[in-house]
Amino acid sequence: YAPDCGWAGSGTLVLRSDHVLTNAHVVFNEGKPCDLEVYAADSPDVDPEWIAFAVPVPQASDLVHDLAVVRLVDEDGDPVSIEDRSSITISDQELAIGDRIKVLGYPGMGGIKITITPGEQAGWLTGEGNGWEGKFYKTSAKMGPGVSGGAAFTELGGDFIGIPTGSRESSEGGDMLGLIRPSSYAVPLIEKAATFSDR
Repeated sequence: YAPDCGWAGSGTLVLRSDHVLTNAHVVFNEGKPCDLEVYAADSPDVDPEWIAFAVPVPQASDLVHDLAVVRLVDEDGDPVSIEDRSSITISDQELAIGDRIKVLGYPGMGGIKITITPGEQAGWLTGEGNGWEGKFYKTSAKMGPGVSGGAAFTELGGDFIGIPTGSRESSEGGDMLGLIRPSSYAVPLIEKAATFSDR
């Protein structure tokens, strides 16, 4: 949640449960970092509660491909680890067209509790500039504002495969396809976060 910037997004706990992977447009407003508060829930049927503040790791921010890794901190700005929560391993996973997936996050249309929507890998999209550079998976899974920065997993195996980032609406209005940034874009950022956060 970015109270000063007026929006919220989703994220994935990574590394030693002390960082969160999300979209850059959740973390930054016109290139400047927002004040970030991180919330999580112990169960999908309860409201999330505050667990930490967060600050971006500059070396692990990619504004071109809309990804950022943030470091969890306490009220004094000191690094913290959420020891009772397991982090997610991010690796370079490839999806084939038609593979079944599940998208997790906090879209506004789903209320305050976490939402899981099923779908499939519906193809690929290559960004055409205007903030959509690079490659995306297209998906039939329902997405919406607030799910940005969340997580997409394979239905079988539960492997992390990407970061829900946005959607494309048909020119006539109506149906939308979700866009997921492949996990390969996040791997080098997480490696940088691990290196620079230890300094």
